[in-house]
Order: sequence, then structure tokens, then C-alpha cells
Amino acid sequence: HPGLPVAPAQDARHPGRDQSVVVADVAAAERVVDAHLEGGERGSSEAFVREHALEIRQGGDPVLHRPANRPKMARADLEALVARMFASMVAASGIGIAAPQIGVALRIAIMDVDAAGIVAIDPSIVDVSEEVEETSEGCLSVRGIYGTTNRHERVTIKAHHPDGKPFERGAGGLMAQIFEHEIDHLNGTLFIQH
Repeated sequence: HPGLPVAPAQDARHPGRDQSVVVADVAAAERVVDAHLEGGERGSSEAFVREHALEIRQGGDPVLHRPANRPKMARADLEALVARMFASMVAASGIGIAAPQIGVALRIAIMDVDAAGIVAIDPSIVDVSEEVEETSEGCLSVRGIYGTTNRHERVTIKAHHPDGKPFERGAGGLMAQIFEHEIDHLNGTLFIQH
């Protein structure tokens, strides 16, 4: 996929192979992963993860410290990127990932806490509770550093599916924290900056 907006220092084995998608849930992302398995090796998700996971960018990388752009690309390119993001998140044992964390400066995030996990294109926060709580937090892009930050108890986001259809999703607890954390990434902010 030449010409896609990928930051320098991306995985040299697969230059330019990144862009993302919004799938309504993580199960759909897993189906995208299965659909991209070479040779029809369904059920070989471990092999897919090893082949397609990219290195997670670490704090100090410029792509993590600037706002990401709204993705404008063909659906097949979006699906290929979301599959790469999902593989990268799984390989790093994460519960969320934003496209800048794999070097792609686009507003795409995966939030995978439970069976209701989602992938969102161009997500934004549209409502938050007045109640804020101090939460424990870590980040794939700030390995080995954990701290506390203040997050809203409830958060509602709006985003788009790969086909461009909008959706809204509200959540509390850990999922609300992840909404804020991943959208911070898309705005160029790491949790340690709070």
C-alpha cells in the first residue's frame, strides 16, 4: 500500500502496510485477522500476530506527540490497518491501541476490555460525567512506567464504522478510562503528561 501516511521508522519488513478501520466490535476485528491469513489457515491467529504485529512506538517518538489525522482511504486499506493494529495489541498484551502507537498518524483506536470491545475511526468524546476518579494507568508506549491519573467515571464517544456510518458508545469504569486514554493518544498526549 504505497503512499499511506506512515511515520518513519516503521517495521522495515513491511514498509507502508498500515491503515485502520472501525469495526463495531473486536469479534469483527478478529474476523478481519482471519480473512487476512495467508493460505487459508483459519484459526492460526498466533501465526498472523507474529507475522503482522508491528513494534509499539515508545515515548519520545514524534508520531506519539502530535495530533493524528482523520483517515481517508479505501475500506480494504482500513481493514488491513485494523488487522495490523489488532495483531500489534495482542502481541503486546494490551487492552487498547491507537494507530500512532504503530507509527500511523491516523485517528483510529481499538479498545478491547471485554466482549463489547470496539474499533473506532475518528473517535471523539461527546460527553463525560462530572464525577472524576483517580485511576491506576500504564501504557504500551511508556513501558515499565505506571502511575495514577484522573479520569471521568463515565465517557461517551462518537466514531465511525469502516463503511462510514456513525455510532455512539457510552461506558463507565475501565472502558471509560480506555476511551479517554486512547483518544489522548490520537490528540498527541501520553498519560504521563497528565
